[in-house]
Amino acid sequence: MSEKQKAHTALFIATLLFGGNYWVSKILVDTLSPNQLVFFRTIGASILFAGVYFIGQRPKLNKGELLRLFFAAFFGIAINQLLFFNGLRFTSPVNTAIIHVSNPIIVLVLSLLFLHTKLSKWKIAGIFIGAIGASILILYQKDLVFKPESIKGNLMILGNTTAYAVFLVIMKPILKKYDTITSMFWVYLFGVVLIIPYTYHDVLSINWQMLWGWSALSLFYIIVLVTFGAYFLIIYALGRLSAPVVSFYIYLQPLIAAIIATIIGVESLNWINGFAAALIFSGVYLVNRPSKT
Repeated sequence: MSEKQKAHTALFIATLLFGGNYWVSKILVDTLSPNQLVFFRTIGASILFAGVYFIGQRPKLNKGELLRLFFAAFFGIAINQLLFFNGLRFTSPVNTAIIHVSNPIIVLVLSLLFLHTKLSKWKIAGIFIGAIGASILILYQKDLVFKPESIKGNLMILGNTTAYAVFLVIMKPILKKYDTITSMFWVYLFGVVLIIPYTYHDVLSINWQMLWGWSALSLFYIIVLVTFGAYFLIIYALGRLSAPVVSFYIYLQPLIAAIIATIIGVESLNWINGFAAALIFSGVYLVNRPSKT
């Protein structure tokens, strides 16, 4: 298996984990507030990355690289997660998914402007075809709602997905010099410093007795498998693929969420789901299509 094939495999696994996260997170809605969940995710992942980081020798970073990693943490951890979980309070998961479809387009524009990324016409076509497929899959929902009070939440989610796009673009050149563990250790270390002042008071009001059973398992899934595992896989892939290609896999998340919903009996698949899936996988094929040299 080539390095690019390994990277695409890592992205697919990460996408599976994120797809399951939509359902697992619902279990914690009545147990933890958005800021409490951000605190647990950031602290938990930083401890896990630190545990791996201090095994063996790691390269030393200069002040310039540390500053870039600080800004990566600011956009990718603090702004991204705080806006996402707080935005969900004011808007619906469906609206959130619709707005997230814009992420690969934002990453594409930022990469062309700041990284001078060269993409073939097939990859660009694949990104837009995937966007159409994901939009069809999301828009064909019974619970699609646009209420006046959701505008605040929608704007927060737009800020969240834009911050994540900036995070990917900042991280790309860093990963050309440093390994995944080193990069993520510093990102989450800075992330802890950034989120503690904002979430500290919320943590003091946690009802610890409620963090048992399914709530504890859900928290384990979100911290270990999603925040640590999926982020590691995404950054691993980002070191081997372009930022637009990495962000493209977000189109698979609503499809995976729909499949999980079918498996657990919440929804049923139909020809519209199948058509949307065909468009998404066509986009996947075009994005993975080797460029002529």
